Amino acid sequence: MKKFLNGFYLYIRRRYILGLVLLFPLAVTYFIAAFAFNSIDGILQPLFRQIFGRSITGLSFITIFILIFFVGILSSSSVVRAFIKYIEQFVERLPLVNAIYRTSKQVSTAFTGTKKGGGFSRVVAIEYPKESVWTIGFLTNIIDFDGVEHGYVYMPSTPVPNTGWLSVVPMTKIKSLDLTAEQAMRIIVAGGLGASEILKSKK
Repeated sequence: MKKFLNGFYLYIRRRYILGLVLLFPLAVTYFIAAFAFNSIDGILQPLFRQIFGRSITGLSFITIFILIFFVGILSSSSVVRAFIKYIEQFVERLPLVNAIYRTSKQVSTAFTGTKKGGGFSRVVAIEYPKESVWTIGFLTNIIDFDGVEHGYVYMPSTPVPNTGWLSVVPMTKIKSLDLTAEQAMRIIVAGGLGASEILKSKK
């Protein structure tokens, strides 16, 4: 009887863990997506309540999506670009607000990189926390540090990549990896699970 109960307990535990492994990523994705949707959808709902007399779920989200889409289309217009530049110049003159705006703009353009190949588009590896132990990160910028070319390397944490640490590393100690930013983030978030069996550096 004891052997049967132990076997039954192990069976239940294995199946429960398997179910948890399968459902946990879906649950996290759902709650994050629901939070983002509800946060964005609530922005214009007070206005729609005034117009229609009630809230309409999803209408604020759709309106903002369409607005952003049309701004992207109109951004090719010299008139729109001049207007946006004028607004930027105005914001740059406001104390405190200008610092927030500059930081937000840098973050929003981070994944497009810089002229030197920075941003979050260049995946690299550095020897950290000790020699022969490699940590995956992103080369965000290249600077001159005491006459020697160094790179700012941001290393996201696992499994929460929006936390991490920044290192200033000589360029000779930075190894560029043959990975896209998306592939690198998947490896970091999953702790290496599902990654390719071969990791190559760029020549």
